[in-house]
Amino acid sequence: MCFMAQAAVKETERALTPDSAHEAAFQAMRSTYLLISERFEKELAEAGLPDLGFYGVLLALSESEKPSRPKDLLCKVNVTKSGLTRLVDRIEKAGLVERTYCPSDRRGTFLVITDEGRETLAGMQPVRERVFREGFIDLVDEEDAETIARVMNEVSTGIYESLNVDGACETE
Repeated sequence: MCFMAQAAVKETERALTPDSAHEAAFQAMRSTYLLISERFEKELAEAGLPDLGFYGVLLALSESEKPSRPKDLLCKVNVTKSGLTRLVDRIEKAGLVERTYCPSDRRGTFLVITDEGRETLAGMQPVRERVFREGFIDLVDEEDAETIARVMNEVSTGIYESLNVDGACETE
């Protein structure tokens, strides 16, 4: 288990007081995310596939009907702005995405998934589905999953709206 996941589990195991229920919920969510991500990374590596960061970008681009600006990916993948730039550089170097330029402003770039990127994503998806099934679906009943989804969607909506005040997260 990675250090971050171990630390998150330990934080979750601390004695709870009534006013720390929100903290415990957040730490449990964080720990679960880190552990599932670590398992996904491990299985991708064992299968000789790129890392989890590639998966998020390739998935977002594959779901887009038109070329995407890197800025548009920020709220769809789990990286910072500078991290996204480095990640896209690595994915482009691997031949899985192409950059195109805005015809009206050559400084503006767009990203498009390549055929090789689609093939790589197709190889990654069964790994993701297996890890997700074993690490979440098989452990959480449908009613609890619906509650988790409802609550996390409310939190996400509130955070998204606060981030998007300055247009940081635009929808297509």
